Amino acid sequence: MTDDAALSQREAAEATRGSGVRLGAEVAGRALSLLTSFLIAVGLGVEGFGVYAAVSGLAVILAELGELGLQGTAQRALVAGQFRRRDMVRAKLALTAGLVLAAPLLVWGIRALFPALWPLVPDAWQASFQAVTRGVGLLVPFVFYFALAGWSEFLGVALRARGRRGQEAGVILCLRASNLAAVALVLARGGGLAGVAWAHVFSTILPVALGALLLRRAADAADAPARSISDVLRVSWPLAVNGGLALLSLRIELLVVFGLRGAREAGLFGAALKFVESLNAVPAAIAGGAMPALTREGLRGAGLVRGRTASTVALLAVPGALGLGLLAPGLAAFLGPGYEQAAQPLRILAPALVALFMNTVLLHALIAVGRAEALPRLTAIRVSVAALLAFALVPRFGVAGAAFGFLASELLLGALAWRACALARFAVPLAKPLVLALFASLPMSLAVARFGGKPVAAAALGAAIYGMTLAAAWRLAPARVLRFLGEGSAR
Repeated sequence: MTDDAALSQREAAEATRGSGVRLGAEVAGRALSLLTSFLIAVGLGVEGFGVYAAVSGLAVILAELGELGLQGTAQRALVAGQFRRRDMVRAKLALTAGLVLAAPLLVWGIRALFPALWPLVPDAWQASFQAVTRGVGLLVPFVFYFALAGWSEFLGVALRARGRRGQEAGVILCLRASNLAAVALVLARGGGLAGVAWAHVFSTILPVALGALLLRRAADAADAPARSISDVLRVSWPLAVNGGLALLSLRIELLVVFGLRGAREAGLFGAALKFVESLNAVPAAIAGGAMPALTREGLRGAGLVRGRTASTVALLAVPGALGLGLLAPGLAAFLGPGYEQAAQPLRILAPALVALFMNTVLLHALIAVGRAEALPRLTAIRVSVAALLAFALVPRFGVAGAAFGFLASELLLGALAWRACALARFAVPLAKPLVLALFASLPMSLAVARFGGKPVAAAALGAAIYGMTLAAAWRLAPARVLRFLGEGSAR
């Protein structure tokens, strides 16, 4: 074996280990997050959950824009020695202070505009407009929450860059567990939407303190040059634009449904979207854990990391999409009375899970190869198409139209991102991993379809059968499977 081949194998193994640690933490964390959403959906009802989903969705977009892409920049810059950690921390402190000051001013400005806008609102939209008026004050605590939660995630990225993946996992789990505990306490005491919002804020104190304590013990990169805050922000702002657009791309349909069809239909679509969104953390964890190895492969231009990362994600995306589609009625009913109609949009959104998962890998690959400036352009196209489809389909087809628009625009983003990677001479193999995952998922799909309507038991059975299928394939032909998955990326 040549030195380059041995290095590629080591980096692929490192990426797999890093992805595995972070994936385990994210899966556990997202399970806690999904349980939190379940408590909120049940405790607030369909309309209350619709307001919660719309306002928190807008708040996370504003917080992402105010963060100016520092977290995404840190994934590459701290590994490549581009910036010192202390310089990035100073930049993030300045941005957080600005965001905390701007949030109340934004709410004041929106409330000042409402009386002037009211005569222009069509009669069909007035009920939704009144819901927006009542919920706009909640932007302040939700923006605070996402700004502070962003600190725990940023500190986790810094720990990962120093090789402390286990500690990063601990910070992630602490954030999700604290949020669940705070929300459960508020709802148990009869708190409403405002109480839930402020519970989110206070739940960030412990994970941020834990992340800061752990990071103090990790050495900074000694060879990185000292940079000013403006130097850091000059590099990070393209990812800020992309981050805001990416979050908008996941929520544009929800916001349009909320504005055009009201809080009840927004609650139905938001519930369906929450299942998909909670699973979308899985590819982010895998690609994020592999990012150090992907970055080194991007600097060198050849290796196995892309293929292994794409294959790992595909082997989770395809069974996840099939499971969502098969279990949609049971999952919707699991949320309680009033949510049964969420099954229809969830079935339509299920295939979009594959596109969402693979797009995460493609966009991380572009960052790794130093083409982060392409991300805002690609995501802007996706958001523009999603907005056009939402305004065309939602008035007539409601939540089903929103789901179809989401699926179509996500497929378009995938095609564009794959082409951008190929043009950057950093192609990511997709076809073979997806075909393999589809064939491996067939026994699981047949079992889940036959088992019936109990979603938790059916999901557990499907996971067990899928695990046995993969284990059997690995045992029979491990070398062939590895060669199959790695082809196309070692150049």
